[in-house]
Amino acid sequence: MLLCKSRGVFLVKLSELTKSYYKPGEVARMLGVTARAVMLYDDKGQIEFERTATGRRIIAKDKLVEYLEGAGLLVCDLSDKKHDVVYARVSTHKQKERGDLDRQTDSLLAFVADKEPRNLLILKEVGSGLNDNRKSLLKLIGLMLNGHVSRIFIAYKDRLTRFGFNYLKAVAEHNKVEIIIMSTEIVEKTVQEELAEDLVSIIHSFSGKLYGMRRKAFKQLEESVDILRGRVDD
Repeated sequence: MLLCKSRGVFLVKLSELTKSYYKPGEVARMLGVTARAVMLYDDKGQIEFERTATGRRIIAKDKLVEYLEGAGLLVCDLSDKKHDVVYARVSTHKQKERGDLDRQTDSLLAFVADKEPRNLLILKEVGSGLNDNRKSLLKLIGLMLNGHVSRIFIAYKDRLTRFGFNYLKAVAEHNKVEIIIMSTEIVEKTVQEELAEDLVSIIHSFSGKLYGMRRKAFKQLEESVDILRGRVDD
């Protein structure tokens, strides 16, 4: 834990609070007091600790942040607003059910582990790479546009989108976001399956449009014939 000193008081940097829970001794070092004093704060209800199954005291990060902020001991900087984002996607619920989405996420987390991730955010979803209205993708784009993303980690380029990757890359670069691709080689069977499914989706989409166009043209033809018949009858 890195502390900075200002006017004789130790301040805690929000960006250095990377753990989910903290022990009384860790909190004591942040406050510059003894662990016993921190326990007394807990007994008096000044700090909200939890108890583990074995009776040990721990405090959740959000509760600690709330306390430090209220005491004026928390320092925020621009980097605190930035997230490293892991984005994982599969096309179908069948792939999710057989564990493909979880395996992809776990592989990315293992890859990210030695990249010094900061404020790590995990986004994962089920949806076709042709669908540009995916909830998590739109959330990711919104975070980028608002300056809250530092790096994006994906397994392959097509995890973000089947087509138009360079457009997303241009948006990322404009907002100083780095897209890091774990692998440039597509070796997973699931990726090949998704490509086949996406091609089928394209065919169905165009087939539907052509069918709709034929129905519209046929209807217009019928209306024209009815008009002509009416004129002949007159």
